[in-house]
Amino acid sequence: MSSTNTNAEQDSALLKELNMLRTIIDLLPVNIYAKDLHSRFLVSNSHVARGMGCTPAQLKGKTDFDFFPKEMAQAFYNDEQAIIKSTEPLMNREERVLDKTSGVIRTYLTTKVPIRDIKGNISGIVGVGHDVTEQRESEKKRHELKQQLVDEILQREQMAAELRLSQKLESVGRLASGVAHEINTPIQFVNDSLYFLQSACEDINTVLNLCRAAKHDLEQGQSAESILAKIEEAMNAIDLEFLQGEIPKAFERTFDGANRVAGIVRAMKEFAHPDAVEQSPADINQALQTTLTVATNEYKYLAAVNTEFGEVPMVVCNIGELNQVFLNMIVNAAHAIHDSGKDISTGVISISTKLAGDVVEVSIADNGCGIPTENLEKIFDPFFTTKEVGRGTGQGLAITRSIVIDKHGGDIRVNSKPGEGTAFTLCLPVNGRQQSSEEN
Repeated sequence: MSSTNTNAEQDSALLKELNMLRTIIDLLPVNIYAKDLHSRFLVSNSHVARGMGCTPAQLKGKTDFDFFPKEMAQAFYNDEQAIIKSTEPLMNREERVLDKTSGVIRTYLTTKVPIRDIKGNISGIVGVGHDVTEQRESEKKRHELKQQLVDEILQREQMAAELRLSQKLESVGRLASGVAHEINTPIQFVNDSLYFLQSACEDINTVLNLCRAAKHDLEQGQSAESILAKIEEAMNAIDLEFLQGEIPKAFERTFDGANRVAGIVRAMKEFAHPDAVEQSPADINQALQTTLTVATNEYKYLAAVNTEFGEVPMVVCNIGELNQVFLNMIVNAAHAIHDSGKDISTGVISISTKLAGDVVEVSIADNGCGIPTENLEKIFDPFFTTKEVGRGTGQGLAITRSIVIDKHGGDIRVNSKPGEGTAFTLCLPVNGRQQSSEEN
């Protein structure tokens, strides 16, 4: 076989190979192109040419200035000339590229590297660009959705905080008159006792003054009999024997009234425990007793209260928020008893605590009207209430659920029978919400 035939066969094989390579490059869904030292197109695949509104043959020898807006073309040119001068490649640069067929600006992730001739000199650049427009749009939408979700969470948290504040203000307003009434009674008999003691002191001082004047009267020649008669007459006038019996009782009433006022004030201070960011150990039994003291006026004319506090450990919690929960439960129980037509002679609120594993269970039950079966699933919904206007906003149980379940990692169980009463059981993890979450 002659060398001519051999060369022809080799040329034919090479041409076939080049055509196959060209076909493969044209089928790739990416921009592939080469440019000379002046950023003129040497070669490109069909994907590049299509986006520029021409064919690969029409693109050869042209620059980006022939197809794109001047500012966009200048940015491409500056990048390519920087690569040629520095011989450093440009990797994964995001470029905004005008699609001439649709008129839409698309985003390409482009890599450009310098190419060298057979002598090793820089002869131009090769660029590969991948269209990431849809990917970036998808990422943008995901980011927007994520931000929207964050905004909704923050909005819900703000609404929850506003609801808690509104409920607390409502409670403060409702309790203010009751506490004033509870303080007024002991203050009244303290006041009465003090008036009595003041009058008694004046009467006793009258006798004492006569006793002090006795020496002087004797020295002046008055008879002892007349002086003693004056003193005895004064003692009879003030009823000294009565005073001797009543003065100690008046002091007892005064001390008792002052202690009762101090107890109410102390309970108010504990109930109004400032909200803390961090949870800390607290005595649940003491908190319940404090709430009962503060809320006395809410139930004392409607129901007797039976308490059975078990031996329970300190619970890691926000006690100020739990005080609000206990108040809601006690007031609701009193209202349920009132709605059932019962009074102090038949109405009963039962409160108990016990330890069940690593959870303290607080039960608050009443023998009131109960909750209709169709309403059981709605009672924790915000603003749901069956009470008449002025007695409830529907926020109390919604806030109770938020505090016990969301903020303390606990649980609430409800057992109710219409016409017989309702029992709420609050389950509070001893170690607080964080420990409960880790165990779960």
